[in-house]
Amino acid sequence: MSRHRADKIPKDEIIADLKRVAESLGFREFTQKEFLKLSQVTRSKAVMYKNFGTWEEALKEAGLELKPDPEAGMFIPDRELFAEMERIWRLCGHRPSKSEWGVANPKFSYGTYKRRFGGWVGACERFIEFQTEAPPVAESTSSRGTSKSQIVLTKENVRNIPLGVRLKVLERDGFRCTFCGRSPATEQRIRLHVDHVIPFALGGRTEIGNLQTLCNECNWGKGANSVGQ
Repeated sequence: MSRHRADKIPKDEIIADLKRVAESLGFREFTQKEFLKLSQVTRSKAVMYKNFGTWEEALKEAGLELKPDPEAGMFIPDRELFAEMERIWRLCGHRPSKSEWGVANPKFSYGTYKRRFGGWVGACERFIEFQTEAPPVAESTSSRGTSKSQIVLTKENVRNIPLGVRLKVLERDGFRCTFCGRSPATEQRIRLHVDHVIPFALGGRTEIGNLQTLCNECNWGKGANSVGQ
């Protein structure tokens, strides 16, 4: 009457199975999802987490040195990769680490981003660049009430807001426009700007308390309204 407990699989059996699957795939990189399909021992992520904590730790304990899969992720549009990155980033509340990515049940592997963008830091930088762009026109102001001067912000001017500061503002605002709530992950034409609440030209400081996330449409509309004031 004894039975095999599916949640009590010895770690060494799982490691042996990991090595078998790796060999069957020519020792190329493979995902946890692929492993569970091919495994002769387990079909449960819960068993993997219980034994190893993370998928990356399971591969490490198995001592596997896997070759990058040259075709992995090559046909996935950047927009889809960044939408998944935003989902997990929002879930974590900060830039996800490799281990946090692994336990968030991602659609795409950590390795996919590393191969596409030359590393995880590079992927995060490209994600921020995708989310944001430089607004072409800043707020305008009048000089002693007699004339109006419109200040054009170049991309270089806007990038004077340090990447780390922009990142904190975007995280604080949930990677969405604080005016309309739209996001690049859901609307293709939308890009986000990190904008000064009190205009830089009027002495507004480049600090988190004086910065806000606006989409391109809301920010351009805000600039146009300022011109008429």
